[in-house]
Amino acid sequence: MSRRGAAEGSVFQRKDGLWSATVERGKGPGGKRLRKTLYGHTKREVLAKLGTEQEAIRKGITTTGGETTVGAWLDQWLDSLPPTGLKASTVRSYRDIVEYYIRPHLGHIRLARLTPEDVERMGKALAAAGKSTNTQRLARTTLRRSLKQAERRGYVSRNVVALTDAPHVEVDGRPVLSIEDAKHLLNAVQGDWLLALYTVSLHTGIRQGEALALRWSDVDLEAGTLTVTGTMDRKARQRTEPKTERSRRTVALTPQAVEALQEQQVRQNLEGTQGTDGLVFTSSKGTPLFDTTVRRHWRNVTDKLGLPELHWHDLRHSAATIMLAQGVAIEVVSRVLGHTSIRITADVYGHISPETQRGAADALARALS
Repeated sequence: MSRRGAAEGSVFQRKDGLWSATVERGKGPGGKRLRKTLYGHTKREVLAKLGTEQEAIRKGITTTGGETTVGAWLDQWLDSLPPTGLKASTVRSYRDIVEYYIRPHLGHIRLARLTPEDVERMGKALAAAGKSTNTQRLARTTLRRSLKQAERRGYVSRNVVALTDAPHVEVDGRPVLSIEDAKHLLNAVQGDWLLALYTVSLHTGIRQGEALALRWSDVDLEAGTLTVTGTMDRKARQRTEPKTERSRRTVALTPQAVEALQEQQVRQNLEGTQGTDGLVFTSSKGTPLFDTTVRRHWRNVTDKLGLPELHWHDLRHSAATIMLAQGVAIEVVSRVLGHTSIRITADVYGHISPETQRGAADALARALS
């Protein structure tokens, strides 16, 4: 029997005649020492396998994930998220996505044996369950982010999510206000206490949380701009940091939006509803305005106008669609909306409307005439 150092592996012949080699592969999650046993009918065969394994370890292409499952790793990853630098709502979202969309499909699989095919099967299962392409994208993005850390720590040799294609975001059929419907909506809320909120949202495309967190110190009526510096956390009901770094942006205001904000400022001064936080949009008592109140008001207005079933977020989608239909470059629309990349704008908001198609045809006609 011959032996080698523990780090190099040991080779010996068993009582049944088989040759065996054990090699240490480092430490897995939790500091557990991981070993792998190799078998062969001859000493030469085992030594060849041992050499291959040691070369893989030397090159860093083997993993130390051991028996850890995807579910166990996701729990460890969630617990390791930094307490600072991430919004509480972001961490909650990660936990919900893991619990409802990733764990049921991949949680039982050993981390080191996760394959691109497993990720693709998860996407197909979510689609079959009626989950939207956006939900599929979020599950894929969250898994990819967690595996990126696992790869850095040597628990996996590659990030298998990166080897799969992202689901295509389908937007056909998403309700959107036409230009005439948008005008009709704003006319219907003239004189209403939420007129400024409707006007600013439709004329800028900012998110509801961004509008509800807007402070007067973020608004420059003379320059005709507003700067997004925060968002209203729907669950925590408090003002927090913007959704992403790209969300922190300055947006040009239309004359109509400037006028609506000027009237809002006068109204707050007369009614004494400025509040202590300096928020632009407040309740009748000067307290922060929350999404539940806005949602009820929105539903009443759209029902009275006989508009299709719309959500408040469709104001943002409508603003983007109208800008694109008027020939605004998609790069500019992406910046105004605060998207992290132009690809999101192209997938979610860049569908081709009849007006856009007609504009393209007219442009070709002018160029080729």
